[in-house]
Amino acid sequence: MSQVISQGFRTMYEILEVATIKPGGSGTLTNGNPYSASVKIRSRNVIERMDKRVGLQEVETALEFKILCDSEDQVALVSEAIRKLRSNKSPFYISGDLPQTHQQGQKMDVATVVSFDSGTEFLKKIGSSVEPKQTLKA
Repeated sequence: MSQVISQGFRTMYEILEVATIKPGGSGTLTNGNPYSASVKIRSRNVIERMDKRVGLQEVETALEFKILCDSEDQVALVSEAIRKLRSNKSPFYISGDLPQTHQQGQKMDVATVVSFDSGTEFLKKIGSSVEPKQTLKA
């Protein structure tokens, strides 16, 4: 896992509409490398542009935002908070780096922004706009 050691700039993304919310637990990749629990959300912009050959086109730009979490319980809280923001149509902000388009030399289907804020920090920042309820243990 990478860590920011010097931060000379930060990009703030205003999320106006969440298309999908994908909570995920921690685990180990097939190569033995561990990965953290996280919540991934996708959002997209669609623009129209005129193509001389085929006419008007709709072009989609999709981004996936990844919020790293300390545990599966925290994943559930972050997911629920984002669902509530989405249902209330409340915009929120995620700070991160520039979108990554490649991972381990492979082009990714969707560019990804890893949030500089952890799940804990994300929940604190949106705390005034949403109060997630506690998750139940199975």
